[in-house]
Amino acid sequence: MSKPLSNFSMKHLLSSLIIIFCITHAKGQKRDYIWLFGDSSNPINTDWGGTVIDFNNEPPKLSYLYNEMNFLEVNASICNFEGELQCYTNGQYIANYNHQPIQNGIGLNPGVFGSDLGDNGYILDQGAIIIPHPDGSNKYYIFHENREYSTIELGGHSSKLYYSLVDMDFNNGLGKVIKKNQVILSDTLGLGKLTAVRHGNGRDWWMVVHEMASRNYYRLLIAQEGIQNIGKFSTSFAIPDEGVGQSVFSPDGSVFARMNTVSLEEGQFVDVYQFDRCTGELSGQIQINYDEDAYSAGIAISPNSRFLYVTSFTKVYQFDLWSNNIPASKVTVATYDGFYDSGSSTTFYMAQLAPDGKIYINVPGGVRFLHVIHNPNLPFPYCNMEQHGIQLPTFNNFSLPNFPNYRLGPLDGSACDTLGLNNHPVAKFRYDQDTLNYRNISFTDLSYYEPTQWSWDFGDGTISSEVNPVHEFTTDGAYEVCLTVSNQYSSNTYCRTLQLGTSASGEVLPSVNLTVFPNPAREATNVILSDYLPQHAMLYLHTATGQLAHQQRIGYGWNVVELENVAPGLYFYEVRDAGKVLKTGKLVKVE
Repeated sequence: MSKPLSNFSMKHLLSSLIIIFCITHAKGQKRDYIWLFGDSSNPINTDWGGTVIDFNNEPPKLSYLYNEMNFLEVNASICNFEGELQCYTNGQYIANYNHQPIQNGIGLNPGVFGSDLGDNGYILDQGAIIIPHPDGSNKYYIFHENREYSTIELGGHSSKLYYSLVDMDFNNGLGKVIKKNQVILSDTLGLGKLTAVRHGNGRDWWMVVHEMASRNYYRLLIAQEGIQNIGKFSTSFAIPDEGVGQSVFSPDGSVFARMNTVSLEEGQFVDVYQFDRCTGELSGQIQINYDEDAYSAGIAISPNSRFLYVTSFTKVYQFDLWSNNIPASKVTVATYDGFYDSGSSTTFYMAQLAPDGKIYINVPGGVRFLHVIHNPNLPFPYCNMEQHGIQLPTFNNFSLPNFPNYRLGPLDGSACDTLGLNNHPVAKFRYDQDTLNYRNISFTDLSYYEPTQWSWDFGDGTISSEVNPVHEFTTDGAYEVCLTVSNQYSSNTYCRTLQLGTSASGEVLPSVNLTVFPNPAREATNVILSDYLPQHAMLYLHTATGQLAHQQRIGYGWNVVELENVAPGLYFYEVRDAGKVLKTGKLVKVE
């Protein structure tokens, strides 16, 4: 007979479990590092197929993926602690990291609507989201809503919120769905708009789900013990339903916002609330109503939780959540510029905050471009909204991944801070280059878990305590830049080597990583320059007979090269900086 644990042993065991959870909690920052797009993979015509954006690379890496899964609006995925893809769904089935249907993963959201869609992917904005099980195991909750409508036209409502549970420890790590289509709510629910936020204890999760055309929300707690329906609660006034749009929590979890287009006659509604991470309750409702012909809409909040971005088909707006009058703070960030891709307009749809601190916006139609807000923490015009700023290698039909903020820790000192978890800060940053002065570098802090102090070492004998400093280097060369972030619990350091211009001898530094992708290309391609900050790099595109067909300045990171005025054919490209050749190669322009 086993001996019962002593009080000392129990305390030691509990302390050990807390330490283990803290370690995995601190590592769990890369759950959203793999983004998947696309549909209709075709081995002959690679304009159709899958696209991967991998945020494990800096700048993020673009690649083509031959993928069986077709995405429409529903798009949810999750990685492990190290940023390695685990599983994903299009609302019709679940696939593993080998891009094959996971065991028992076929047949999500049973009903006529899904059957009518064939294998195209489910149509429902934010119709699924994936949350790691709070017990710290290799299990993942997939929350997904159905659509009660017998055709693929817009309209209808949701009648059920389901969960399916994936355990990735089965089948030698390929996973298995151990529970599927388990009903959590059965009611007349708003269409999709599923999102989640970390509970104030730093381990569990909250979801709030709207009852259609009412004042009511359901409050769901995802805890170690399972999913708890806390019941309905009412807000100040009703939310009209129900069109396209999104819901989002601010990165710090203090604000919940929900955007939906009701009809062209009734307009668009953005509801903004304060959110209590301890109780899961909403308060202080502010409703913003504006009348536009918006066929698509989305919403996102800046990393510093200050600026709310709302897309409205041909417009992108910025609202200041720190303003005493949020509706009056509305500023137009962008107006659709008329750009087309293969006959389709590149207007604005859903938005998603990414691990690199930028907000990406997709298009309501089959195109190969995403829009980018490069500095969403800053007020307009410094937020730097770039239309069609990234070309994907394949067409993307309406799809954008749906992620919560996995990098939110406990609400230290609150009534629900009961697990002994603390915010041990993790340092991270990105950098951008001034186009006018190539030695002038702006640094964007991407650290998380509540740092209170920042210490920068630029590798040239100078330091800074600013959160987001701008630093001018005096000479070219290689510099190891380190950021140390601290708070009352601990500190953490992150370093990156900047290759700035030529070396002291005038030679181009050796680690120049330059990619031209996609290739072959149609209307445009990307030139991606990594690990090197050029002085004044130029791309030259020549015909086979040596005639100059196109030239363009190239900076660090992603550069879109538009080829509308370049005739189809074979071209030779050369990228030069400071009189030195960085890379040469061939580029094929096709019809």
